[in-house]
Order: sequence, then C-alpha cells, then structure tokens
Amino acid sequence: MKKLFIAFFVLIFFGVAGSVAILYYIRPDVTLTLEHQPVPVNQRVLDMVRRTSLELVLTEEDVNNILKESLARNPQRSKDVEVRGAQFRLSGNLLVADYNLKFKQRVSTALHVTYRLAWNDPDITATVTDVKLKDISLPYYMVEDLSVPIGKQLPKPLKIKDVQLGDKKLKILFQRPSLKELRDLIG
Repeated sequence: MKKLFIAFFVLIFFGVAGSVAILYYIRPDVTLTLEHQPVPVNQRVLDMVRRTSLELVLTEEDVNNILKESLARNPQRSKDVEVRGAQFRLSGNLLVADYNLKFKQRVSTALHVTYRLAWNDPDITATVTDVKLKDISLPYYMVEDLSVPIGKQLPKPLKIKDVQLGDKKLKILFQRPSLKELRDLIG
C-alpha cells in the first residue's frame, strides 16, 4: 500500500512538473500588442492623384498597422482564442506574422504563421502556408487566412490594376481614371 501511495505521488509530481514545463515552453518570448498608427491611405491616394502618378507604395510598417487595426477591431478569432498582440513582416510574396494569443482566457502562447500573399480584387489575401508554436509545426487549419483590407480604404472611383509584392513593400498600381472620376476624386 505504501509503494502504491509513493508511485501515485511520483506520478502526480511528474504530471504537474510536465504541465508547468509545457506552459513555460509555449509562453510568448516577446510581448506584442495591437497598438497601431492609423494609415492615411485615402490622403496618400489623393496626393498620388495630384502628382499624376498611378502607383501607391505601402511600406511594411503600413501593412503592419493596417492588419493590427483590423485585428484590434475583432481580436476574438474563435470562441476560445483571442489575439493579444501581433507583428507582421513582408518578405517578397510572403507575410510573416508573430502572434501573442490567449487560449480560453488562461493560457498565453506565441504563434508564428507564414502566409502567401496574392491580390484578389479589391483586397490582398494571405493564405496560410506554415504554422509553428515555437519549433513545433501545427496543421494549417488551426489558423484562418487573412485579408489585407486595401480596397475598403480607397476612394470609390479608383480601381486597382495590379499589386506588386516586393521586399518590405507593396506597390499598388491603379487604372488610369477618366476625367469625370478625377473630378469626383479631387472634389
């Protein structure tokens, strides 16, 4: 009976120690927030039209702020998962995201997600290609695809012709507007 009690105690001890080790391992190394600066896309487009240019460049920081703003409006990604912080980086046609998440309002974790970017009029879509919890690969279905809401921030008369994905920037090329559309745009 005494041996059974000791074995049970040792089993409980290692179970608790293992749980604590797992929680320590998955916790975020860096504290991220959803704080962001507003990106004046509308104003930049008007400046672009005044310069008679048909391209708008969004930097990595602009994309980071646009996505953080979108996440801040709805941080609850599912019933059990809330985004507490994020950081986004552009690398060619890839978007690399680091998230701080809270699972069931109890467990904090860091998630590293890589997305492939593509332009689908009127927004840029980001399709999940890789998901990692530290060094542990997870299935793609655990994370939703993203949308970079560019089209909603543009004045109505302008239509995107193409989006070029470069290192640390997005270049948005517009169709040449008609004179009536220019008058409507400039006001």
